[in-house]
Amino acid sequence: MNEDSKNGTGGLDLSMFVDRLIEEKKFPESLEKEVIDQIKNDLLNRVENRAKAVLISNLSPEKLEEFNQLMEKNVTDEEMQKFCAESVPDLQQLIASELILFKQKYLS
Repeated sequence: MNEDSKNGTGGLDLSMFVDRLIEEKKFPESLEKEVIDQIKNDLLNRVENRAKAVLISNLSPEKLEEFNQLMEKNVTDEEMQKFCAESVPDLQQLIASELILFKQKYLS
């Protein structure tokens, strides 16, 4: 899911969210670019995992099986987003709430 950071997340752009988190965290300017890149990668993985957890916890057992089949087929991002939106109509709001909690913990 790391390719565009949207697959299975209801279309939310998690890369932009992580970029804003890093800006708000105000790391020292002397930090090397490689370190910042590693922090971004780590944060993106953590945020994606939280988004996936929200999705999975809101799927019925039947839809979860269908989701797993779609993942194995490597469907397009558009197909996956359509499935997620149809399976969990309020997915964007659920993920947004989870991201707010993540942000509060990360910045505190």
